[in-house]
Amino acid sequence: MLKAAKYSTLLCLLSGALLFACTTPKEAYHSKENLYKKTNQDPDTKLLAYHISDSITQIYFSLDNDNLLYKRPDTSNMFYAAVKIRFATYTNGKIKQVLDTGGVTLLDRQGDKFYPKTLKGNLFSKCKAGQSYLCEIAVYDLNKKTRTPYVLTIDKSTPGTRQSFLIQKNDGSILYDYHLKAGDTVVIKSFINTENNFIVDHFKQDFPISPPPYSTIERTAFDYKPDSFFVISRNSGIFKLIIPEKGFYHVVTEKETKNGLTLFSVDASFPGIKDETEMIKCIRYITTNDEYKALLNSPNKKLAIDEFWKEKGGSNERAKELLKKYYSRVQHANKFFTSFQSGWQTDRGMVYIVYGAPVKMYKYATHELWIYGMESQANSLRFNFKKITNPFSENDFVMERSEPYRFSWYEAVRGWKEGHLFMDN
Repeated sequence: MLKAAKYSTLLCLLSGALLFACTTPKEAYHSKENLYKKTNQDPDTKLLAYHISDSITQIYFSLDNDNLLYKRPDTSNMFYAAVKIRFATYTNGKIKQVLDTGGVTLLDRQGDKFYPKTLKGNLFSKCKAGQSYLCEIAVYDLNKKTRTPYVLTIDKSTPGTRQSFLIQKNDGSILYDYHLKAGDTVVIKSFINTENNFIVDHFKQDFPISPPPYSTIERTAFDYKPDSFFVISRNSGIFKLIIPEKGFYHVVTEKETKNGLTLFSVDASFPGIKDETEMIKCIRYITTNDEYKALLNSPNKKLAIDEFWKEKGGSNERAKELLKKYYSRVQHANKFFTSFQSGWQTDRGMVYIVYGAPVKMYKYATHELWIYGMESQANSLRFNFKKITNPFSENDFVMERSEPYRFSWYEAVRGWKEGHLFMDN
């Protein structure tokens, strides 16, 4: 069914208007109430920075058209979506200055039948080598008259940053999230890094799931000990890698810091769930030790899972509803929060699954703040997640744990056990 509004007015593109406020940001961040909600109707936009020279960085973008508004501007049978993408690049320091701005407008035409499509393109920003920058990007749905903001850190401090390399599949498609299926072949290109050989470290270990928010257990520092390694060489200007069955490859571009490119092997079902054993592991947050062990040791895990949810729901229909909601959250956690471990295992994934999406969230360059309840009220529940710098992922965040979370955690878990949710979103 075509998601469109039939209006007879002409489509008016604001091509001459300056849609980006050129004021200096207080502290580069953006706030979005619905960023992690499944009801979010903003364009699902992917962004990637790639340094093509010492002075220019290319910004690739990709967005699906399913959340765009299509209008029919005249009496023809054609509907149009109009998207404007604007960027402003700032110096990354105490005194922020606008270095470059730009933008592009995209039009998509549809007939009576709606066809899903991914709109792609790129922009160019002036960024000198040896520094880091903040790039504020805004995606405007001109028909909806909405603006969706994003912040992209541009790291040009050394030629060894991951943004100095472009990762593509064999078919030429660009990778935005570095998660691939086992056996996939990737092509690695770089204009400004001229090294001919790189060490590739292979990690295969499993990582533990997050402890509860009130826990005093701190995450163990990652021990950089690869299970194996090999060397890849440039051939005709490119490197090629075949993704392993398990774990991840880390292409070391800076030997001292271990910085580089990390390519993760995921199951074909990702971001979904592979099998009944993984389904059981995902409900560890809401099970007792005895329940969890009994489920894992069950000879018929599918039946055990069904019985578990039937007990919580009290009826087959309610059990199906709870099961669907829980594993939908697991899938969304994998989509949003996966780093070097699956998203459902992370601190943000744990909170998202048990509590639901935050009512409001603030995303800063160094941390995220999630709020449940009215922001102005003292009894609102707040979780702060600090961004961790590591050589593998830009999506690694660790929660600031505290004993006062114990009561809300027990309440949220009890809700799942009794068939109702802390936040039903």
